[in-house]
Amino acid sequence: MTSGGLRIVDWAYATKAASWVELALLVQWLIGSGHTPEQAEDWLAQFPAWASADREVLDDFASRNASKWAAKSRQGTESWVHDLAAWTGEWAAHRA
Repeated sequence: MTSGGLRIVDWAYATKAASWVELALLVQWLIGSGHTPEQAEDWLAQFPAWASADREVLDDFASRNASKWAAKSRQGTESWVHDLAAWTGEWAAHRA
């Protein structure tokens, strides 16, 4: 708690990154919650960081993130890893 309100830090992914990265990481969870990739991106369009992000950079991010989770799913048996591989793959295919 601060005098300005509550502050939350996600230490699992604490890093310095472009302002759109956190939103891009939300896409997979929106897809996993039943949204299409297009619906997820339409919702994210309300945020200036997303709206101003370079489309080619987002394409590359989606592709690389999907590749990462696909590789992890081949190495593990946890259902959540396979879910993330499916959701990120769906987003990457949408952006391709």
